[in-house]
Amino acid sequence: MANVSRRAAGARASRTPKTPRAYAVCAAVALLAGCGRVSALEPQSPLVTTGFGVVAVDPSPPVTHTPSAAVPADFEVQRRTWGGMCAGGPCETLLLVDAKGTWIYRADGKSTKGTLTRAQVVALANAAAVTQLANATGMPDCAANHDGTSVGYAWTFAGTHGSVSSCEHPINRVDDLVIEMDRVARAIGH
Repeated sequence: MANVSRRAAGARASRTPKTPRAYAVCAAVALLAGCGRVSALEPQSPLVTTGFGVVAVDPSPPVTHTPSAAVPADFEVQRRTWGGMCAGGPCETLLLVDAKGTWIYRADGKSTKGTLTRAQVVALANAAAVTQLANATGMPDCAANHDGTSVGYAWTFAGTHGSVSSCEHPINRVDDLVIEMDRVARAIGH
């Protein structure tokens, strides 16, 4: 019996990495595996993990929309955030962009205005044409209810209107419209 235990221990010892480098590689891989990347939970899973939780995405084929430089005259998109506490009370912002590229940003009782480049407007319009925000399923997170920031999006594109709020609907942070609105907000300094 003692021989069997020694052989099993010897076999375990021969499989165990003996250098600190092997331990460092294993630790680095384990740490990097969960560093906020967006990844599918299973190969065929419609669930996507985001910084805000798990969102179910419609597994149907992507919307077919050929990107176009044409922007419909009725195009408009907005992003609203609310919740948390600012110096003057509850925080709230609104970013609104129209087909001409005119943008308005409201926060803390103040408004700023400007005009986006044609390329920025085209990117936003193409994102609105293919957004899947209204199709995501899963649990909403109304962060404003627990001192966080909630977000809502509304858009009009070629006669089609849509709107979603994180308090009623999960927001997929990797949706084209979310990405483009975040890019515009950064470009205008908000």
